Amino acid sequence: MEANASVDMFSKVLENQLLQTTKLVEEHLDSEIQKLDQMDEDELERLKEKRLEALRKAQQQKQEWLSKGHGEYREIPSERDFFQEVKESKKVVCHFYRDSTFRDSQLESFLVTLFISSR
Repeated sequence: MEANASVDMFSKVLENQLLQTTKLVEEHLDSEIQKLDQMDEDELERLKEKRLEALRKAQQQKQEWLSKGHGEYREIPSERDFFQEVKESKKVVCHFYRDSTFRDSQLESFLVTLFISSR
């Protein structure tokens, strides 16, 4: 009996928290929509230019990553080369493997497929 009461009370508290959060998000969205509705042509043009600049920077970053070998699945032959590769990047996916392990070959097949399909 007490367990049911605790669950009910917890459910009500959770429901109230969710409702309050939803209201805050809705108010925030409403204020953003109102700001957009009140923008004049100059503000819209500045917003457009800002977005285009962000897209240019993202494209430039992508090209830089591709030039460094990001998005490739390849074997690195030596420890020295490995550390050089890792130092040049903030994030690296690394698969250490043994040819004799079946799961390693399965993971390798998955990674090859993943990297080929992401291009």
